[in-house]
Amino acid sequence: MHARRLLLVLALAALAGGCGSDGDFKGSAGSLSGYSTYKRDGVSIAYPKGWKVERRQDSDGGSSTRITPPKQSETPFGLILLSASPDAEKRFKASMKGRRAVMKAASDAEIDSDEKIEVPGAKEAHRLKATVPPKAGTDPVEVKADSLDLLRDDGDALTVVAAAPQRDGDDELDPAKVIESVRLSG
Repeated sequence: MHARRLLLVLALAALAGGCGSDGDFKGSAGSLSGYSTYKRDGVSIAYPKGWKVERRQDSDGGSSTRITPPKQSETPFGLILLSASPDAEKRFKASMKGRRAVMKAASDAEIDSDEKIEVPGAKEAHRLKATVPPKAGTDPVEVKADSLDLLRDDGDALTVVAAAPQRDGDDELDPAKVIESVRLSG
């Protein structure tokens, strides 16, 4: 479990170096032009068409999914991460707090907004938007990240992170569209 959370945090930090409002949550993941839909782990989420999906199943029943662009020649590149953690209610708040602390410390992220929101099917939901300054990589640029920490009624937790470099002409990934496409299912 802790390895999944650490993976999410480290991926955001890597985006910095190589990486508000509650949105509308009314559309569906499949209704966005130029996007495909990932459906697994009790969630559906939109991601840019043609991107590569890699999923790892963990021995505790959780999983980590990483969605990346087909071309990764310039870093940082866009990234979508999904972490599913079973029986995580007792550590949900500590995990959220820890993820935010590591983002600030490891990547100098500026927290733009951090709000408790309503997401249908979630017992508790928090949306975090952050900006990571240009650091390292082949083409260092600012990275905008949008994320959700969700606690389901059954005690399982989901973290979804979408991060996009702010590079001219690199507008394939809109983090807000990805986050606002998230739908929980049974």
